[in-house]
Amino acid sequence: MNNANLSYLLRRNAALYASRTALECDGRALTHAGLLQGAARAANALAGLGVQPGDRVALIARNSIEMMLALCACELSGFVAVPLNHRLADAELAGIVRDCAPAALLADPEFAAAAHAARAAADGPGPALLSLGGAADGMPAFGALAEAAADAPPARQPAPDDIAYIIYTSGSTGRPKGVMLSHAGLVESGRLLAAPAGVRPDSAQIVVMPLFHVGATAQRMGYLVHGGRLVLHGRFDAERVAGELAGGGATDIHLAPTMLRSVLDVLDARPARFDALETVKYASSPIPDGTLQRALQAFGPKLVQYYALTEAGGIASVLHKYVHAQAAEGHPSPRLRSAGQAHLGCDIEVRRPDGSACGPGEDGEIWLRSGAMMAGYWNNPELTRQTLVGGWLRTGDVGRFDEEQFLYIVDRLKDMIVSGGENIYSSEVERTLEAHPAVLEAAVIGIPDPQWGEAVHACVVLRPGAAASAEDLVDFCRARIASYKKPRSVQFLDALPRLQHVQKIDKASLRRPYWDREQRAVH
Repeated sequence: MNNANLSYLLRRNAALYASRTALECDGRALTHAGLLQGAARAANALAGLGVQPGDRVALIARNSIEMMLALCACELSGFVAVPLNHRLADAELAGIVRDCAPAALLADPEFAAAAHAARAAADGPGPALLSLGGAADGMPAFGALAEAAADAPPARQPAPDDIAYIIYTSGSTGRPKGVMLSHAGLVESGRLLAAPAGVRPDSAQIVVMPLFHVGATAQRMGYLVHGGRLVLHGRFDAERVAGELAGGGATDIHLAPTMLRSVLDVLDARPARFDALETVKYASSPIPDGTLQRALQAFGPKLVQYYALTEAGGIASVLHKYVHAQAAEGHPSPRLRSAGQAHLGCDIEVRRPDGSACGPGEDGEIWLRSGAMMAGYWNNPELTRQTLVGGWLRTGDVGRFDEEQFLYIVDRLKDMIVSGGENIYSSEVERTLEAHPAVLEAAVIGIPDPQWGEAVHACVVLRPGAAASAEDLVDFCRARIASYKKPRSVQFLDALPRLQHVQKIDKASLRRPYWDREQRAVH
């Protein structure tokens, strides 16, 4: 039997761990047997609507049991799950729905308006709209359809190379790219991500990262592979997370650094013991030194850092517990600032522009290779050819190795800003600002922020005789792109600095004062 697919894992867990809890959310729970049965009903309900293997099923939802049942239904039947970022503006969601052309779109009732707007903008009749809660705004309740469907899992199982998920991530142009992740690739992601945390059938992870992020999806795979338990949170609440960890509600948690900082703020006021807690994983954005030191003091030698990207299936390198343990025992290492070493099963090289390997201490582009890598970009063969080269993934990140192959991330070739775990591309914000009638040109950069890791900062040149305030420009952006992408600060300049030989905007000179000041503060 083929076991390199997610359908096999759901069936296996139901056989081996039938009565063990698979999912918890807001006081509700499902066993592994119950999860398979509910997913089978959901799969058969979708099939009854005409959804076929290979068709896309899009979701606009918060983490919930209903969302998980829909995702598992796709995994069982070979439908392609497309979880969408509910924080995006309606126009952004509509563009993604046009691109992936789903057969069905499932949404929480609170996102009904966005779902209707996406279908209205779709080519042709658009997807069938279904509510993941009660019937809402002309959307039938998907749960009622599933309850009436058969509970036998589909006979057909997906092939290892079949696409299981399309996860959209912003591109270097600011336009979303659909990253295709296969069944076999996600099974491998699960195997790789489970190892550093020692995941077992009695492990339990709190899932606060939204399931439209590859981090949450890949982390979830580690517990699917081993039959563990997931505790889903629909919204991040630092007080709730701190209380559940202190109360022994989970063995593991995965947090963006901004989330970790908020939990630590709670613990400053209410220190606690964490006897059941085994692993605190952090990833998604740079972590400030102060946050890392506070985490070591609060949790001790339980931290693990991951470095990867959506295209890598959520895994590339890992900074293991033993490096954190040395620091927790009073022997800090500069390697705490690294992204660790290549995970077993992942190859990482740092290369020069000509493709040759860099030596230790030499900056270059990070290339990686593993069985968890993406199959390519949906509807974008040219970008796929540029990114997947000879079996390797070009990350667009700049890094360097030390003598023992610890990887240090230096910068991003693609000029991405990572704020609060969200990827923001400066070009998209720049295009939005330059649509304002008063703006001549704009350059957007990431600057250090103690809460968000990086904050969006806009450098703006106004048209001669025009006037606009910082508040005007922020409000203008907020109305046109997702709120988290808007500038948090605006600087008005007479002219933008440019590189003389190519006349490109010199963003390095714009960033330098902020990051130099940050480095001085650290040292």
